[in-house]
Amino acid sequence: MGNPVGLSLHRENFYAMKNPLKLFLASLMLLLPALAHADGRVIPYEKLPAEAKSFIAEYFPSAKVLQVTAEWDEYEVLLSDRVQLEFNRSGLWKKIKCKTDGVPQAVIPSRIVSYFQTHFPEYLILQIERSRWGYEVETREGLEFEFDKNCNFIRIDD
Repeated sequence: MGNPVGLSLHRENFYAMKNPLKLFLASLMLLLPALAHADGRVIPYEKLPAEAKSFIAEYFPSAKVLQVTAEWDEYEVLLSDRVQLEFNRSGLWKKIKCKTDGVPQAVIPSRIVSYFQTHFPEYLILQIERSRWGYEVETREGLEFEFDKNCNFIRIDD
């Protein structure tokens, strides 16, 4: 009886398939530790870029650094006052998340501060995130505001 699918089951074909599989598995075993190492390893505070350390000292002087985590392109910092910070590899802030108190007003771009003072003076900003496209701001009231890279208001997401 022949092979219904038309595949040749000769011994040479079996070994030819086995070698690429071994190569793939060996490559995977070499890459796994590198991937695991790049995803959130705890590092000492001293290894943070100087810009990030200066930012923490200036805007969160009474907080203690509980943990610093490094990923391949960013740092995450957890402070004792329930603040989470994200910095890029140069030490510039990417995200500030405050659980109870608001984000320090001095950190928020002045045009965004003015927008809130004019339109929503009672709102408390608990989180701000910046990217190359602009800013996302979350308030205690549960609304998300989007601003472009020049801090012009775009929209509210609820």
